[in-house]
Amino acid sequence: MIRRTVVALCVVLGLALVLSGCSASGDEVADDRLPDVTLAGFDGGEDVDLGEFSGPAVISLWASWCPPCRKEMPILEEFHAAYGDRITLLGIDFQDLQTEKARALVEEAGVTFALVSDQDGEISGKGAFPVLRGLPYLAFVDDDGSVTHVEAVKITSTDQLADLVGQHLGTTL
Repeated sequence: MIRRTVVALCVVLGLALVLSGCSASGDEVADDRLPDVTLAGFDGGEDVDLGEFSGPAVISLWASWCPPCRKEMPILEEFHAAYGDRITLLGIDFQDLQTEKARALVEEAGVTFALVSDQDGEISGKGAFPVLRGLPYLAFVDDDGSVTHVEAVKITSTDQLADLVGQHLGTTL
């Protein structure tokens, strides 16, 4: 009897998780604002108050321990070099305690766009960000600071990112 009750409870809990949606596919943004959090500038750079941040912008969450993030860092820099005068790019080094590896990645990719750190994961589950369970992750921010779209996605070309900007910010690049 107890075993059946436990099994039934597990099935109900599992079903509840499935129905509530455990992943953030990126199709909808529940809260369209960035969290009111100030993140420290990466490697001594300028701090950024996300609550005051506006676009049009793309925010990229990355970490040095994330293989797809490592691959897309040079692509993000290419995007910034090509479109940085029209679209702000902000990188957030998310929950990355490997400071030296992060610094080496940034240097190797020749990153010139703004970077901040969120070692403690302060933004996860706040504002427009869901509880973050994987990287890389993008957020698209419009002129008034509203987040129009969030998505876990691997960027493989500047054209792909330019297309996403067109879709989610209405800006043709």
